[in-house]
Amino acid sequence: MDIPSGDTTLAADLVTPSTPSGAGLLFVHGYGSSRRRQTLRAREVSQRLCHTGLAVDLSGHGDSPGDLRERTRQDHLRDVVAAYDALASTEDVERIGVCAASYGAYLACLLLGERPVQRLLLRAPALYIDADGPDPEARQHLRGLIDTNAALANLATFDGDTLVLESEHDEVIPRRSIDAYLHAARHGTHRVLAGAKHALIDDASDAAFLTEIVDWFADL
Repeated sequence: MDIPSGDTTLAADLVTPSTPSGAGLLFVHGYGSSRRRQTLRAREVSQRLCHTGLAVDLSGHGDSPGDLRERTRQDHLRDVVAAYDALASTEDVERIGVCAASYGAYLACLLLGERPVQRLLLRAPALYIDADGPDPEARQHLRGLIDTNAALANLATFDGDTLVLESEHDEVIPRRSIDAYLHAARHGTHRVLAGAKHALIDDASDAAFLTEIVDWFADL
């Protein structure tokens, strides 16, 4: 499907089960990635749980137009909001969970300030310091960071359940980012994908991630 978002149109895949559960699951990929693998996961979740799934290419990614170098975080937040609204308008979708990775996980927490989300899975969440955030010394203190970072501030007021999923051998996301998200989450759960790297390049890690998704959103 095509999803209008500001001055562009996003490419997306909507997966609808034969007997909808009433739940919708929005998949948000990381920076420089695409919806391709997210669509495969959406299909599996649809088959196993009967949830409606939506995987979208953010602007400048995959099949969505735009120069990635010119796209801002605000542009991509607009994309995620547009994707959420498209999923929410789908027949039989009454509640929505979000499964997001890396940069997408950061955007998912920004989404919390824009739309209602029932449950959240953040895999290897990236953390970006806002331009008007604390000085370098203050950043060492998680409480001060949560108070000034929009994504963490949203997560701190989110009343749903949050799974922070860490890749054991992540070469991109430092442990302090994982700690920041866990410290912020009101109802947070921490799990580790054993042996996994950031991009989940091996089949075993990818299968383990799918298992986590199915388990976490089973009763969405």
